Amino acid sequence: MSSKADGEPVTLDALIDDMRKKVAELSDGKLTAAAIDPAGHLFDFGYVDSLTAVSFLAYVEDRWGVTIEDVDVVEKLTTIRAIAEHVQRSR
Repeated sequence: MSSKADGEPVTLDALIDDMRKKVAELSDGKLTAAAIDPAGHLFDFGYVDSLTAVSFLAYVEDRWGVTIEDVDVVEKLTTIRAIAEHVQRSR
């Protein structure tokens, strides 16, 4: 288990849910959190573009205290699940 900055424990599922909600918010009403597949490639499915990816990564850093490089979202951490797992391991 990982924890928020305030020390509250958080599960991988909670991280994924939080990230899905943020991506939905960044879509300006085009997506719902429920419509976002956590295993779907962020760019291939159109969940984010380069601008929203930067906003999303800033959110992850602010919310969870884990910095992810832009290039990692393109090359390694290409899904919400992968990002959530990385955040959980990195905390």
